[in-house]
Amino acid sequence: MRSTTPQDAGEAQDRRERRRNATRERLLTAALELFAAQGYAATTYEHIAERADVGRQTAFNHFRRKEDFVTAWVQARHERLDRQAAADASATGKSAVEALADELRALAELNERDYALAKELHDGGVLHAAFGLGAATPHAILAVVTRGQQRGEIRGDLDPGTLADMVFDGYVTALSRWLSGDGAYSLTEALLTRLAVLAEGFTARGAANSRRSGAS
Repeated sequence: MRSTTPQDAGEAQDRRERRRNATRERLLTAALELFAAQGYAATTYEHIAERADVGRQTAFNHFRRKEDFVTAWVQARHERLDRQAAADASATGKSAVEALADELRALAELNERDYALAKELHDGGVLHAAFGLGAATPHAILAVVTRGQQRGEIRGDLDPGTLADMVFDGYVTALSRWLSGDGAYSLTEALLTRLAVLAEGFTARGAANSRRSGAS
């Protein structure tokens, strides 16, 4: 009889981890589809487990609270943004403001694509709760701010984490207003306007600097 080697044990553990991740992803996809189709409040663990073709206890094992599905959705978006930003940073020489604008555009596109889901979660108060349950500022935003400071494009006397939080907080607020207004205007434009004001300041001198920059 062949004995189990450390390599065998490692491969078995990898397979278990892959199966676990696949089950978790299937549960998350099922939950989000149901939230968008029939509403967050009307969706139960039984509905989610049935759609994902797993047992109810399995659903609980992966997501202890229903809110955890929403938090996982938000975090997955931010992880996607991080990967995209890392690829862009290695391929382009964009300024910090241009890179931040690209990240905000990407977030806007995600919300426009998943509008029905985002609207349902917002109107039910669940989306706001998800941000409060640990959806930290995406690393991609902090990385751009830090890089901008290193290049001398952004003031170095300010904490990069605080600046990144300001950009992200502006996104969260703009998203909430956009969803409250039934998506009647461009979320991208609203985000870029806020970014421009944040970058230039809202004093008269900031407006003058912005006009000179646009004319050059």
